[in-house]
Amino acid sequence: MLFNSYEFMLAFMPVFIIGYFLIRHFYRENEKLMRLCNLWIIAGSLVFYALFGVKNILVLLASIVLNAIFILVLNSIKDKGTNGENTSQRLLLAVGIILNVLALLLFKFKGAFFPIAISFYTFNQIAYLVDFYRGDIEEFDLFEYLSYILFFPKLLQGPLMSYGDFVSQLRDLAKKSLDWELVMRGLLLISLGLFKKVILADTIGKAVDYGYNSLATLGWWEAVLVAVFYSFQLYFDFSGYCDVASGICMIFGLELSLNFDSPYKAVNIIDFWNRWHITLTKFFTRYIYIPLGGSRKGAVRTYVNIMIVFLISGLWHGSGWTFIVWGVMHGVLNMLTRAIGSINRKENGSPVEKKITRAVVCGKRLFTFIYVTIAWVFFRANTISDAALLFKRMFSGGIRPYYSDFANYFRLDEIWYVFKLTSIVKFNFAWDLCMWLFLAFSIAIVFFGKSAINYAKECKIGIGTTLLTAALLVWCVLSFGGVSTFLYMNF
Repeated sequence: MLFNSYEFMLAFMPVFIIGYFLIRHFYRENEKLMRLCNLWIIAGSLVFYALFGVKNILVLLASIVLNAIFILVLNSIKDKGTNGENTSQRLLLAVGIILNVLALLLFKFKGAFFPIAISFYTFNQIAYLVDFYRGDIEEFDLFEYLSYILFFPKLLQGPLMSYGDFVSQLRDLAKKSLDWELVMRGLLLISLGLFKKVILADTIGKAVDYGYNSLATLGWWEAVLVAVFYSFQLYFDFSGYCDVASGICMIFGLELSLNFDSPYKAVNIIDFWNRWHITLTKFFTRYIYIPLGGSRKGAVRTYVNIMIVFLISGLWHGSGWTFIVWGVMHGVLNMLTRAIGSINRKENGSPVEKKITRAVVCGKRLFTFIYVTIAWVFFRANTISDAALLFKRMFSGGIRPYYSDFANYFRLDEIWYVFKLTSIVKFNFAWDLCMWLFLAFSIAIVFFGKSAINYAKECKIGIGTTLLTAALLVWCVLSFGGVSTFLYMNF
């Protein structure tokens, strides 16, 4: 089941939320309430995921059973009072991690069938195993464990929250009462996320697909637009999912770990990865980079560790050479940035110095965006040859700016009806104006706008925000006809 679907918005989400609050209303006993809430989350999340198909749910359940067995055995060894560094525990942990990774690799690179979200729930399972072995998780609670793995807002694309952060909030829910202001803020955030996904990302995606299917005939400006618009498509698709997931949790009184923080405002590639898929970056840092030695064993070893992490990140996203090139590009610039160092923005100084600093910051942001966009070309292209052809068309595509076919994909009926009410429709440029509006609006949001989650948290809830929420929800739901999956569900 997808967030951007009729069954989720009109059936599953209302039933799940209402049922959850009814449980909290009628049951006051803390221990019983916690168990019922856990069971409701587990049951609802299983239904949510089961609608993706029998194969998907069977693989998920098999993964849970396998890891639960390893956890129970680890727990039994601890109960016997053996040392945490016991060889049998380390061996058991290693086998558990290897089996999880092998299952992921098998489905990703060898199987014709790729289970939805297997990367994310596998990483959560590995994190739980390691944290339990280290003693960060004191005891195994089956209901809380299942709630942590299955909780549907974070199941498909993360964030990869730590068990401690998630469960501590889950336990506090029993003490909280229904907060209508949080409900309104959550619905506002959901509406903003759906708008990003359904109206912006999916519309842009159709134009990008056209571009990559017509590489040999693209003009130079059209080729540039295809690359830039794909950067925006990824941005709105991923941030849209994060906003919807965070909005659902906000209604309950939960706060998901921040996973997306205006990454195209980054001043260098390190800053970018502190803003893009934040929890995945933390996962790789905690469970791969640091165990490899991190930055503790000299510069050369640090750079090797960085490249290993980005190669793994590339392979996690896909098996082709394009993803390896993407990972290498990010790894190389990350190493260079660390080696050279970044120009720090001065908070104090003369007006002239501040102007220079602002210019430097803008330049660094522009360079980072251009570099990331070039890397995204390999991320999106089917082959290295396709990526090379797109770059070639940027420099040899002729002076023709773009085909009208490319611009046609941005011509939403809603916008076109507004044009018909004005004199704009009489001019030839009206046919392409929708595309330029999408480009300008995307630039405004990506580089200058406040993040949706900060806006939802800080804005004053009133008639204006209520009308905005209702209008966006209605617009998005009416646009569900061409439902598409979120891009990161494929990784």
